[in-house]
Amino acid sequence: MRNILLVFAVAMPIFVYGQSIESLQQEVEALRDFNQSLNHRLDVLQKTIDDVLWFNRLEDIAHVDKVYMYGPPPANIPNPTAKGANNPVKFWSYVFVPKNIDYSKKYPLLVLPHGGVHGDFTTYYYHIVRELMAQGYIVVAPEYRGSTGYGKALWEQIDYGGLEIQDTYASRNYMIEH
Repeated sequence: MRNILLVFAVAMPIFVYGQSIESLQQEVEALRDFNQSLNHRLDVLQKTIDDVLWFNRLEDIAHVDKVYMYGPPPANIPNPTAKGANNPVKFWSYVFVPKNIDYSKKYPLLVLPHGGVHGDFTTYYYHIVRELMAQGYIVVAPEYRGSTGYGKALWEQIDYGGLEIQDTYASRNYMIEH
């Protein structure tokens, strides 16, 4: 009798709190999705803080701006006939202009794309941009599709070497036109 009570006492929590493997897998998958979403939100926060650093570190020698522009439509459109399916992808680009330039003259433009597959243009490049400002270059640094720090939607737009190059070219064209 005592053994039966012991087995019942040990087995009771399993029956009360037991979960099927499928429900546990669903919970794990939900946690993964939540974690990935949280990572993108934290990347956006980190990018916002880094933007402030750009302004603070270069305010003595450069006009710093962040321009919203567009490149070609996405590469893989699930429903190409949907409304807005072929709309251009919008992305940000940093623009750095030396403060001591004469606006009646022309200056060289340098397009400075960041590295990494899902990278972004951070203040890691600060010393390079500062040197280019001292030499009189105007710099545009595109945050092309797939860049980190702009949310999950832009991050998932990556084309791994195709349209990111077109985005970089679009940022160059934007600077020439403006």
